[in-house]
Amino acid sequence: MFTTGKTVLVTGSTDGIGKETARTLALQGARVLIHGRSRERVNETIREIQSENPQAAVEGYVADFSSLQTVKAFAGEIKTKEPALQILINNAGTYALEFQVSQDGYELTFAVNHLAPFLLTLSLLPVLQHNSPARIITVVSIGHTVRDFDISKIHDPAGYKAWTAYKISKLANILMTYELAERLAGSGVTANCLHPGAVDTKMLHNAFPDTHGISIAEGAKSSIYLASSDEVAAMSGAYFEDCKPVRSAPITYDKELRERLWKQCELWTGFVK
Repeated sequence: MFTTGKTVLVTGSTDGIGKETARTLALQGARVLIHGRSRERVNETIREIQSENPQAAVEGYVADFSSLQTVKAFAGEIKTKEPALQILINNAGTYALEFQVSQDGYELTFAVNHLAPFLLTLSLLPVLQHNSPARIITVVSIGHTVRDFDISKIHDPAGYKAWTAYKISKLANILMTYELAERLAGSGVTANCLHPGAVDTKMLHNAFPDTHGISIAEGAKSSIYLASSDEVAAMSGAYFEDCKPVRSAPITYDKELRERLWKQCELWTGFVK
């Protein structure tokens, strides 16, 4: 099992599938880095995991993903304190019902769901490459088909729709994954993404109040599989549903769009070499 003895960072791991993923990976013998926005909730998650498994190796980190400066500082802290990092699971996410902006002035859902993991992933790449074989796993959504996608209008409040904003952020995650996989080919670092299913979480209820989804344990299965399974050791640039690689929407295979979005996100996050 790949996770045994490995250091894993799971962002957004104080509730939902992130918490279940962290709990399970700790049981598998991984050293798990818990991340959340609240020190209290991070500590509570650590207590819960260690009450079930007193030998669990877990550490807690706090960072607000609505601030790119905070994300940058968080990445620096991880690089300094966790030089053995081998698995990054980009799980943290939000769903803004009304148009809001991040601390940097970007549309909030896109900022938290895409710009934050984009900056975090690129910042941690040197560590992951040094420790290869390593894995980058990003939680996306089956809802990633966007008609008339216009990069220049991502942060435009006109006609804002929460579900569309969420879909755009998840489309961007998939485009990032495919671009990463191509750039990292032969490096020993893989990049894959997954749709967890319609999981019975606070985010689902926030978006669709009358909807009941699958269990959190079911929803975490693909994240756990991609982190731990030896079957995917050589697989990169794939989109998974129910622990199986499947085709994502046609728009995600637009290489020109992928490259344009990547360059724009470098500018938005300040990560320009």
